[in-house]
Amino acid sequence: MRIRPVITVAAFLTVWLGPALSALASPPHGEAEAGHGAAEAAHGGAEHAASGGIKWLGDGFLGGPGEDGRTGFLIILINFVALMLVLNKLLFRHLRRSNAEASDAIRLELERATKARSEAEALVKEYEAKLVALESEVVEIRENARTTAEAEHAQILADAHAQAEKIKSAAARAAEREAARYRTELENEIVDEALARAELAIRTSFGGADQRRLVDAWVDEVSASEIGRAN
Repeated sequence: MRIRPVITVAAFLTVWLGPALSALASPPHGEAEAGHGAAEAAHGGAEHAASGGIKWLGDGFLGGPGEDGRTGFLIILINFVALMLVLNKLLFRHLRRSNAEASDAIRLELERATKARSEAEALVKEYEAKLVALESEVVEIRENARTTAEAEHAQILADAHAQAEKIKSAAARAAEREAARYRTELENEIVDEALARAELAIRTSFGGADQRRLVDAWVDEVSASEIGRAN
């Protein structure tokens, strides 16, 4: 039990309630006047001054009320302190415990709120970092896609040009081969036609004497060549 706070409260209440307690310790107004008259008649002004002041202890048992009905101020103060102790045990302690529990609950809630706020701020920072990284990744993906598309476009154009060149070359070679074939066929036809015409002309223009002369000339040429070989 914490007695010091109770004593402190009792001291403050004593200061504030001192006049009221003094009034309780003093005799009632009528009794004071009666006592005042009796004191003047019996003892005089000195005893009147003593009877009109604060009475610390009563004339009764353990300082309780005596024949004059006055309770000692010290007894009232002791009763007040005892009342404060009882109130502290029955009421104030529970109030302090309730206040402590409420304070602990509030402190825990504040700690939880602070922790939740810190976690939320950390989560927000984490998501912000992820968003920044995602934006950078998106930019990188776009750049890679653009570069890849440009490279593929250039490759497609290069392949198309190469294929076109191959087709042109193949077409040119095929045209050349076809032209050469046509030219050869045409030349063969011309030669055949010329030979036929020459043969026909020879047959029609040469007679028997011409043919014998050609045969003799051929025989002479062959004989001369054989004689040259023999020598």
